[in-house]
Amino acid sequence: MAGLMDRVKTILGAKANRALDSVEDPTETVEYSYQKMQEALQETKRHILEVVTAKKQLEMQVATLQQKANQYSLDAKDAVKAGRDDLATQALSMKATTEQQIQDMQKHVEETQAEQDKLMTAQQKLEAQIESFRTQKEVMKAQYSAAKAEVQVGETVHGITQHAEDVSGALQRAQDKISHMQAKASALDELDTSSDMNALPQSDGDTIRQQLNASNQNASVQDELAKLKQEMQQSEKPLDSSSADKSTE
Repeated sequence: MAGLMDRVKTILGAKANRALDSVEDPTETVEYSYQKMQEALQETKRHILEVVTAKKQLEMQVATLQQKANQYSLDAKDAVKAGRDDLATQALSMKATTEQQIQDMQKHVEETQAEQDKLMTAQQKLEAQIESFRTQKEVMKAQYSAAKAEVQVGETVHGITQHAEDVSGALQRAQDKISHMQAKASALDELDTSSDMNALPQSDGDTIRQQLNASNQNASVQDELAKLKQEMQQSEKPLDSSSADKSTE
């Protein structure tokens, strides 16, 4: 059962890939990737701005604390001049606390500066990648457009060739049909001519020949009739002589 399910997943995956390939436009995919890179760059710049702002705030706090520390130092001197060592001690204590705060703030400033430098480096790399990608994108789009145009031209030429072959076949079939009809018409003309010749009236020469043949045939019949009569006469003469002799006696 597991093997069957794996086959089904493979088949469905293959069909899905073919479907995606048929609808995917590489230029749109590249433009989308370029847009996402631009968005990442803008996000990086936004983070840099936030870090720089935070650093500026820390630097302003350091400057404020430094002013306080300077003031505490002046207060301590004034207290010593006034013979108020207690106030001088208090001022110096507050100065020390403030200077410690300044040191802590300076560390945060340095850390923020390091973060800013890191983001700036990332921004520069990303900008270089985007510029390189943009160049490649334009080249790819030009190549894709050229390839697409070439495919369209090839399909057009193939269609024209196929149409020409179909037309050529149609013309050949039409020519064959015309030749067949011409041959049939020629045969019919030949048959009509032969029939007309057989139906033509006989010429005078033919009539004379027929009459001569008839005369010759009639003459032959007459000769045969005369010959027959002569033979019959010859056969009757002895009979007549015998009859005459008997009468004389």
